[in-house]
Amino acid sequence: MRSVAVSLPPTASLADAEGTMTAHGVAWIPVVQNGRVVGLVGADDLAAARPSPATTLTVGEIIYHLTTIPVTAVMRPDPAVVAPDTPLTEAASLLRDENVGVLPVVEDGRLVGLLGAGDLVALLAAGPPGEW
Repeated sequence: MRSVAVSLPPTASLADAEGTMTAHGVAWIPVVQNGRVVGLVGADDLAAARPSPATTLTVGEIIYHLTTIPVTAVMRPDPAVVAPDTPLTEAASLLRDENVGVLPVVEDGRLVGLLGAGDLVALLAAGPPGEW
């Protein structure tokens, strides 16, 4: 698990999400309201929300839409979450089944970290489970 470096409020725009992902070099951001995870947004969600390259919208119109559409319009609501003591096999299954790159880690309903596929790969590369 890694500490949460960044999250977004539900009022954030698509442009806010894109800028935050770029600034922090992340592909997934939890959407948090009052400390609780209400959604998860990925770079693929933002890409799907962008207009087609064949659009007749002007650049200004595209920018306007990206700054006015809330992240809640494209986020994955009520994402699967894990606790700090969730077995790794269960977390890996959730990552696969939910088709997401990270799982929010919550304790007492509050976001405390993120567990990503890369974190699991790093653990596997570190050695047998007895060494984790």
